[in-house]
Amino acid sequence: MTILIDNFSIGIGEWTLVSDLVSFSVDATDATFGITTTGTYFLRDGQQVTTTFSGITDGYKMFYSPASVVSSGTITLTAHVTNTISGTAEQDFSLLYGFNLLFDGLVNWGPLRVVDTLVQGTNTVLCPNTEGEGFIFTTADLLSVDLGATITPIEFVDLSATIYPQSTSFFYAKTFTVTVSGVKDFSGNQMEPYILTFTIEDPTN
Repeated sequence: MTILIDNFSIGIGEWTLVSDLVSFSVDATDATFGITTTGTYFLRDGQQVTTTFSGITDGYKMFYSPASVVSSGTITLTAHVTNTISGTAEQDFSLLYGFNLLFDGLVNWGPLRVVDTLVQGTNTVLCPNTEGEGFIFTTADLLSVDLGATITPIEFVDLSATIYPQSTSFFYAKTFTVTVSGVKDFSGNQMEPYILTFTIEDPTN
């Protein structure tokens, strides 16, 4: 047989997202007699489907653009190819419909940590195989910003400040530091930074 069917758009063991799949294609060539588009087409699960062509050396690249590729199991595409002397050849391509794996769990890995994740999917139909995707990301650092303060005068001599934290999610047994700086009197004299450290005790101990 001089007909060659080759270069299917998805290789053995390869995969693609449904959203990225525009069409399937395969090369149909015959270096001796050439290929005719009459009698050359794709079948999907045994039913002939609309097939388009683009000329290549010794034949055509044939395309099938499905409206949908969603399936509950296996899609079988068959390339049926005819040459100019009415010789024919067929080749089946089995497409295993998989699943989009979505990680939607909320996990607190802590600040500035490198996290490795791995997603694996196993196919048990026809040609069993396992595919995996790995990802590495770094968690965000803790925010380090100035906290606002409310100044309340006492007899217009002494001032007191109330600091409101951005979050009340403090951790027991951790030491926190509050620094007050930039305070000036009416003469422009600036106070040395005042640093206060404290530890929140665990009430269960």
